[in-house]
Amino acid sequence: MNLGQAGEHGPRTSRRPVSAPVDLAGWLGAHSNLIAERWSEGLLAGRNSGSRAGESLVNAFCRGLVSFLPGMLSPYRAQILPLWSECAELYGSVAARRGLSAGEVIEEFQILREVIVRLMFERPLSAHGALQMRDVLQLNRAVDIGVTQASVGHTDLLFFNLVDGSGGPAPLGRDDMDEVVEQIRTLREEGGRTMRHMARIGRE
Repeated sequence: MNLGQAGEHGPRTSRRPVSAPVDLAGWLGAHSNLIAERWSEGLLAGRNSGSRAGESLVNAFCRGLVSFLPGMLSPYRAQILPLWSECAELYGSVAARRGLSAGEVIEEFQILREVIVRLMFERPLSAHGALQMRDVLQLNRAVDIGVTQASVGHTDLLFFNLVDGSGGPAPLGRDDMDEVVEQIRTLREEGGRTMRHMARIGRE
């Protein structure tokens, strides 16, 4: 067969269909429970949670932080960013009270990136369209911001304890854990309300 054979309207050319851009934010939202579960498993496998309450706290952080990721890749990123940053900073300050070093905090947060990348290969996005470089970069920036803010939260808590002369940060008691879980829940609910509000405005 002559690939250059001319037809009625000129030379025939073989063209690949152009794939539609994949909705990475939607993919993250659809897999958020699994991502949070695997991140939590990675954290609990690497550290001693100390108690069932400590395990609940880790689970709450993972679910809360992962819930912000779709918004961090959406047109409403500017509205979600402060909530993501605040939750990541809280994660770092709590990590200091869990007895973790600054390097361990960074390592724990980096596990989130690894979980997402592994899941991308396990459940390829390419089946749903073409992955956009812009979305991948935004996701990486989001995780990088989380790592930075967690480190800030960890460092700030240690610094203020040093300035106050109180020595190392006090370990988390059951009441402290309950309070942190409530803070995470409040941030997560605010994120959900923000996304719904901004989406409603976008439709008007």
